Amino acid sequence: MNDLEYEIVKKEKQLIVGLAVRTDNERAMKDIPEVCAKFQEGWQEKITNCVNDDIVCAYLEYDEDFNKPYTYIIGCIVKNADKIPAGMVCKELAGGTYAKVEVFGEYPESLLAAWEDIWDSDIDRSYTTDFELYDQHFTDENDYYFNIYLSMPEGVEPDELDEDEDDEVCEDESCDDESCGE
Repeated sequence: MNDLEYEIVKKEKQLIVGLAVRTDNERAMKDIPEVCAKFQEGWQEKITNCVNDDIVCAYLEYDEDFNKPYTYIIGCIVKNADKIPAGMVCKELAGGTYAKVEVFGEYPESLLAAWEDIWDSDIDRSYTTDFELYDQHFTDENDYYFNIYLSMPEGVEPDELDEDEDDEVCEDESCDDESCGE
């Protein structure tokens, strides 16, 4: 097992419209690149009600866990499901608690290495919805930065402190500073 670095965050439920394939890890190295290549052939432009230009690759409808069949979809987050282009599907990305894994490096090597680290970790996942978010930071100028979100079981709470916050407790009994961490 490895020490996977992640941050616990809350995400609202969202709708994704895109191209989907039912696959498993045995066929994924063939199925996923094929559906991604097809999506890059102008399919993104057919989605007219995107909330932004981000591309999302989601793993959902798991039969059990990552070793069993699941649905993979590449697409965009949409405002509503009113306009689903022919040949595409609309799926819901579940709201809830997620482990956010930051990924940097050459692509697709960094993606494959991140998933191997996830599979080798002891992180407790719920296997409802996992997704990769490719936003404006996904450029070779930024060494291909993107995030992977892993659905967590109920009861896991988001991280309380930002990394920049000081978590030391004040031990000065005469301190009357209300912003102090008494």
